[in-house]
Amino acid sequence: MGDVRPGGFPGAAANASISPLPRIARVPGNGLMLAYREWGAAANGALPVVLLHGLTGSGSGWAPVAAQLAAAGRRVIALDARGHGDSDWAADAAYAGDAHFADVATALGALGIERCLLAGYSMGGGVAMLTAGALPERVAALVVVDTYPAPEMTSGSRQIAEWVAALATPRPGAPRLAFDPAIARRMAEDLATGTAQRLDLWPFWETLCQPVLLVRGALSTVLPAALAAEMLARQPAARLETIPDTGHQIPFARPAALAALMLSLLEDVA
Repeated sequence: MGDVRPGGFPGAAANASISPLPRIARVPGNGLMLAYREWGAAANGALPVVLLHGLTGSGSGWAPVAAQLAAAGRRVIALDARGHGDSDWAADAAYAGDAHFADVATALGALGIERCLLAGYSMGGGVAMLTAGALPERVAALVVVDTYPAPEMTSGSRQIAEWVAALATPRPGAPRLAFDPAIARRMAEDLATGTAQRLDLWPFWETLCQPVLLVRGALSTVLPAALAAEMLARQPAARLETIPDTGHQIPFARPAALAALMLSLLEDVA
């Protein structure tokens, strides 16, 4: 049976180009093992890049972007979050943002990454904001792709949550999930009780001290233009790049454009 793969929606990788195969291995997270994919190698001590994927996805979704970064002489690591891809599932269904943050912090140490450009898409963007705010010495620059620090759901975020929650009750013949079903069950429970809410990451966003690139799709309902403008107003270190004719699925729909923006930022910081 096939897998429901990356980044929050069926068909998310439909426009992904073929990329060189990465090296695949596992690294300790916070109390469990995480899978990761690695492309390239750092040239002349160049700053490495660490990539965090979206809800229900895996590091494989970053392949088209990662291959282009690696071709430019960067070591690129794409982690599978706990409960996703080939990483371990949390026995206690601990999938809140603090658990993902602890995994990233542990994995950076285990991989020998002292400083990096950290990029996160959707759910991974929230974890990246939390990591950059809590560990500024480890994150030289931050890329946040089509997500936001507010606890309230936007219309696009709610649509994703409802799609994930619907997977809590699999239909006969449905594809095997590529993530822990406990994630879908918790989402369904939170929506049913009206308690579905994101982490409030405004305090972390507002205290960021490194260069920050915020990327949104012009057609995105996950990160509306007004919310992106508020993020810029509340974080002077951030700049916004809007990719035209694109919605939420930027790493899959426009990998070349995203990679180019990230390489431009890398030139400025390392």
